[in-house]
Amino acid sequence: MKNDIHFWAATLIRGVLALLIGSAVLVIPDMAKTLLLLPFAIAISVLCLAAYGILDSAIIFATSFMAATRRAKFALRIQGIAGSIIGIILFSVVIDRVQMHWFLYLVGFQALGIAIAEFVVAKHGVAEPTTVWNYAASAIALLCGIAYLVPALLYGPDLQPRTIAFLVFGYLIAFGMAQCITAARMLYADRQAVALAAV
Repeated sequence: MKNDIHFWAATLIRGVLALLIGSAVLVIPDMAKTLLLLPFAIAISVLCLAAYGILDSAIIFATSFMAATRRAKFALRIQGIAGSIIGIILFSVVIDRVQMHWFLYLVGFQALGIAIAEFVVAKHGVAEPTTVWNYAASAIALLCGIAYLVPALLYGPDLQPRTIAFLVFGYLIAFGMAQCITAARMLYADRQAVALAAV
């Protein structure tokens, strides 16, 4: 139970982090409108997304110590390490060569990863309301993954930086809200279980 509470608290932190980085959607697309500020908008976007990737991956890696099964621990550690490596590469190696549409691929693959994870959780779920929630989250994440990968493949280099910034940061806001809602729901359920166990 204690590990569950820590896991969902970490998920809540991930959601808040995504909301904070995603709130740049209010500033970056407007900067990208102006030709003079466009290079700054792209640089700030890359820095924000790289920082987000590293911090989020660190939290994912930390949650691997709270997972119950070996497979879950392994999967979370791989996800955490891979995300950190991508973030570090964005910071150090390709920051001056990165193209904004690459982030659509990252968003799409993250959404597909979430879809797979939610499906697996739902398949092995015990409580029916939780299972239904996980299947719904899996379906939504799958649709988001497709919705981001198709435009990236078909129109990626031709998309305006402002449009890409809006899509990426908009996704972070939606992802952050979903993480916060799920974590709050599970923390509340754990609190109810603790209260019932104490009675």
